[in-house]
Amino acid sequence: MKQLNTKKLAFLAVMVALQIVFTRTLGIDLGSVQRISFSFIPVTLASAVVGPIPSGIASAVADILGFVTKPTGPYFPGFTFNAFLGAAIYGYFFYKKELTLKRIILANVVATLVVNVCLGTVWVHMLTGSPYGPLFAAKLPFQGLMLVIKIVVQALILKRLVDEAARMFQ
Repeated sequence: MKQLNTKKLAFLAVMVALQIVFTRTLGIDLGSVQRISFSFIPVTLASAVVGPIPSGIASAVADILGFVTKPTGPYFPGFTFNAFLGAAIYGYFFYKKELTLKRIILANVVATLVVNVCLGTVWVHMLTGSPYGPLFAAKLPFQGLMLVIKIVVQALILKRLVDEAARMFQ
C-alpha cells in the first residue's frame, strides 16, 4: 500500500464526515434493519481516489464514529466489517481504473449481494434470532431498489467527482 500523504488523509477525513452525515443525519431508517442513505457517494469516491484498503479503514472508522455519535441499536462489529468490505470492493473495482458503466454495475452488484444481502442478513439474524430465510427475502426488494439508485447516481456523477478529487492531489 502506497503511503498516504497529508492531503489524502484530510480527504479521507472529509469522506468519513460525509458518510456520518449522510447516514446518521440525512439517512431515513425503515425499521431496525433498512436505511435509505446516500452515504455510498463518499464511500465510492474515497474508494476510487485512495484505493481499497485506506477507504475500507475510513469506512470502518465512519461506522464506529457514527455509532458513537448517534446509535440506532446495539453495536455489532459485523456491520463495521461490512463497511470495510463494501468500500474495499468498490476500491477493487474503481481504484486506478476507467469508470465504465459495466464496471459500476458489476461493483454494485457484487457489493450489494455479498455485503448488504448475504452478510447483512447473517448479522441481523445473529442479532435478532429471526429466521434467515424471511430476513433474506425481505431484504431483496429494498436492496434491488437501492442497487438501481446507486448505479444511476454513480454513473451520473462518480467520474466527475473522481476527476475533481484527482486534481487536488496533482
